[in-house]
Amino acid sequence: MKEEELITLATDHYTSAEILKVRLEDAGIECHLSNVNVIQGDPSEGVKIQIKSSDVEQALRLMNQWKTEQADADRKNPRDIRRILVPVDFSEYSKNACLYALNIARKLKADIKILHVYYAPIVDLVPITDAYSIQVDMDINLREMESNARKALLSFVNDIKKEAMDNEMDKVKIGYSLREGIIEDEIARMAKDYKPGIIVVGTKGKGEKQSDIIGSVVYRVLDRTRVPVLAIPEQSAYDHTKQVKNIAYATDFDDSDFVAIRRLLSIVSEFKVKIHCIHLSKNTPKTWDELKMDNVKDYFRKVHKGIEVHCHMLEGEDDIEALESFVEKHQIDIFSMVNRKRGLLARLFNPDITRKLIYQGTIPLLIFRA
Repeated sequence: MKEEELITLATDHYTSAEILKVRLEDAGIECHLSNVNVIQGDPSEGVKIQIKSSDVEQALRLMNQWKTEQADADRKNPRDIRRILVPVDFSEYSKNACLYALNIARKLKADIKILHVYYAPIVDLVPITDAYSIQVDMDINLREMESNARKALLSFVNDIKKEAMDNEMDKVKIGYSLREGIIEDEIARMAKDYKPGIIVVGTKGKGEKQSDIIGSVVYRVLDRTRVPVLAIPEQSAYDHTKQVKNIAYATDFDDSDFVAIRRLLSIVSEFKVKIHCIHLSKNTPKTWDELKMDNVKDYFRKVHKGIEVHCHMLEGEDDIEALESFVEKHQIDIFSMVNRKRGLLARLFNPDITRKLIYQGTIPLLIFRA
């Protein structure tokens, strides 16, 4: 008798895979774990939870039920966005990011914290006879750097407050903070202290090269915090007359989607939007992908019953061409996804693709950490 085919139900880190395995087996579904040995090697590959093809529908129904129960618990204990963090370097890209953040804050009745991080390089002193005088000079220089940074920050904040008044967003509470250090480290520390619901940042700053746009700040921030990051590309000029109407969410069908969906809906809860859930279909059987997509669509509606959700299976050899065509056709205002080391985002951060979608694009990118 031919052995029944095993289907990969999910891929996760070892502990979560073991928990899911126990829950499914308690429900009478036989499970197998593969890639367990990767915890000794490359854990980013993940452990695969595999089940018999005949058990797939029952397993998906159970997983969807568990996610619904979690969504119900989240609704009883909502995590509303009340704070937005905006790191700035006083460039036009930073100003643009602040305007996007103001619009979100106005809708969600949230506060904004504008953060500037300045860097004071450490000087290696050579042996000299008058070390004290050199130390005094360094202290004076450091105080001068801090004073200049503070003056520039206050001037920038005043400009943003004026923009807020001119665009009927003057009711938003705007605070600011000045820190010295490495920018991504200080953003992560501020995120821990301030506890923002989202970080909004421009994707190009003063002195950055074209190839450094994501890698220099946004990608390293994602490595240091689990707060969602809204990256505003250089070409995405804020327009107060334009409403956010269409949001694309790219799914690879794993458990991190459900957390990201809840966070996405908390961010756009006060905007009247359509969600376009998309999946880049490759070698997986079409019916299997469609079944997973139906579960994702149901979850969107259970978290937010009034949301309009459209699902799309994108096919083609060129992922970027398919995405660009979709964005143009459906007039997407924000493109959102989960940051997975070996998933969609990893392919998007290929330098050529980054240039096309971020540097030359006009679509803000909302990124959630898996």
